[in-house]
Amino acid sequence: MNKQMQKVQQGFTLIELMIVVAIIGILAAIAIPAYQDYTVKSKVSEGPSLASPAMTAGGVSCSEQSLWVSGATLTNGYFGILPKAQIVGNYVKSVEITSASPSTARVTIAYKTIGTSVNADQTMTFQGTCTVGVGMKWAVLASGAGSSLPQKYLPKQ
Repeated sequence: MNKQMQKVQQGFTLIELMIVVAIIGILAAIAIPAYQDYTVKSKVSEGPSLASPAMTAGGVSCSEQSLWVSGATLTNGYFGILPKAQIVGNYVKSVEITSASPSTARVTIAYKTIGTSVNADQTMTFQGTCTVGVGMKWAVLASGAGSSLPQKYLPKQ
């Protein structure tokens, strides 16, 4: 009889298993949206990569003090940059460089649809300001001020 009372408990109780499942559920509820945002950010990052030659061309024209006329769109390429219809990627629809004034340039990246987070033709816009003797300084325009992508997908400054 004494041996029966000394039997050691083996395994987990139902309440212990339910607590573990609840903890896993809470972690998943936090991790899945963060992972989805991360994957969209990685796809959006293709745009600045494809736009880097256009930004370099803007910087070169700034250093040569030869920014093109105000409002001009480079449709036939500039400094070897392809026209906007030819700069495309898996997630990028087009990259276009324009001049807003003799001392500023804009690079606009239009995206294709990326899941449910980015709609077709949403844009990310970089504004470059040319200062003689210093060069071109680029900044990402915020959502609503030139970019139409949600703020959380734009590069940090």
